[in-house]
Amino acid sequence: MMPSMKTLAPEPGENPDCRKKPAHHARDVFHSWMLKGAEYEKPLGMPKLAPAYADPDRIIAFSDAMSPKWHDFDCFVHFFEDDCRIERFWNNPKAYIGKLGKFQGVIGLDYSVCWDFPAALKDYNHWRNSVCTYWLQQHLPCAVPQARCEDGDYESVLAGFPKNSTIAIGARSMVRDLADRAVLVKSVENIVDFLEPKNLLWYGSDQYGVADYPRSKGIPVHMYPAKGRGNLDHHGGEL
Repeated sequence: MMPSMKTLAPEPGENPDCRKKPAHHARDVFHSWMLKGAEYEKPLGMPKLAPAYADPDRIIAFSDAMSPKWHDFDCFVHFFEDDCRIERFWNNPKAYIGKLGKFQGVIGLDYSVCWDFPAALKDYNHWRNSVCTYWLQQHLPCAVPQARCEDGDYESVLAGFPKNSTIAIGARSMVRDLADRAVLVKSVENIVDFLEPKNLLWYGSDQYGVADYPRSKGIPVHMYPAKGRGNLDHHGGEL
């Protein structure tokens, strides 16, 4: 149960204790504790995210940034990695917030929501992305929302996202295949039309005109070509 849900009035003859909001305890596998103070947007109950404004020169993958050998904090941390590399953050976010706070800022989580996933799995991963981004915004100076809407129900998926904000988009592994590319282009169009972002932080390839639509709207697109692990992803300039 989400923290903001109202307690329902008991039916006649019903034990009123059964309608009380459950107390927080150590087995909160739904991570409702990360949503303290959150407001929610219908229809999926996504937490409402705050706007962010950023144009980092460099970004670094979460798994590299959390290495004990990494001490360059003049950059942003991103989560555009395989799910197995960011699952440890979901499992224990408090363990990483101290080091994340040393960086200029972060880009929100990017759990996979592939277009051929079951709808329930996509909704769950959208929710986890938003929950983690909301929590990061409560603890860090700057956490940029990362948006995906790879199906037609974009108003539900993007509910809770801020308008006129910096928004991050991950295009990694979405450009080469024709079907994936078409999904990406439509997703970007939905994001731009619905959120009217101030600027976009684009991670991945810019081939085949996949970022032409936001540019046609006069929206700055700041490019960060995907790099191998162990490397900073440098701002390639506004295109």
